[in-house]
Amino acid sequence: MRKLFLILFILSIQIVGAHATGDSLQYLRAKDTVFIQVDGFGNKIFGHTMEKGQTFFSLARHYGLKLDALLAFNPDMTEDGNFELGQTILIPVPDSAIVKFKTKAFQPAVFAPVFYEVRRGDTFFRIARQYFKMPLDTLKNRNQLVNTTLHTGQKLLVGWLSLQGIPDSLQLANTNPLGAKMQQLQLRYESTKTYKKEYFQNGAAYWQREREMGSDFYALHRLAPVGSIIQITNPMKKKTLYAKVIAPIPDRAYGDDIIVVLSPSVAKLLGAKDPKFFVEIRYLK
Repeated sequence: MRKLFLILFILSIQIVGAHATGDSLQYLRAKDTVFIQVDGFGNKIFGHTMEKGQTFFSLARHYGLKLDALLAFNPDMTEDGNFELGQTILIPVPDSAIVKFKTKAFQPAVFAPVFYEVRRGDTFFRIARQYFKMPLDTLKNRNQLVNTTLHTGQKLLVGWLSLQGIPDSLQLANTNPLGAKMQQLQLRYESTKTYKKEYFQNGAAYWQREREMGSDFYALHRLAPVGSIIQITNPMKKKTLYAKVIAPIPDRAYGDDIIVVLSPSVAKLLGAKDPKFFVEIRYLK
């Protein structure tokens, strides 16, 4: 089966200042600042601004990523690696790559500081223990806080990132931006296929482009049973996703040419630009 190529939802996360730009000789410098955000799937991500002399391929290598993994986190990029100067590229950062504690051998000159900017709904406990797996007192003392009250936009120093980049051995988990959630849908589809018949369709998919992108993967379909999982492929982008059917397509709400209605998250991750686009569907009955 084709490897899942899942495109990160740029519009659903806030990249806070792409300060880690480096220069023509380096991708990361000690004077740079890395601002980490955590998306709805638990990925830690920062925005790298491309500079003259940098290439998409060497950027991937610097941060320990295979090209297809970096492409998966950047839906507007193509395999030829072309980009514009100043373009922001999203880089996934495994938690283990962030140095949380200073040892006697710590040398500030070979690290860039990593900050997290507080978002609405964040709590001190969530940031310290869930996001960055560090003691509350460590985060509190490092940022010279008198209490654990936070405000949106507050910047917290959470650690440091090596100027040498990230070893590929630490990036093994960052090959699928949607992680376990999409893998569970795929597993359900594959397991159900062992005892149900698979059907194929191709035609137009529709999605509401003006709606904000969430983290739900659902679809409306006329033939697939409600509650079942369908496989959707955009052959133009060579990307495949899975979605849960939550209802049939309402009568008269859409034209007969529409074979599936997708949630914005599914459509955008498939690389859709227009409200209608061609897809291939596989479903089980």
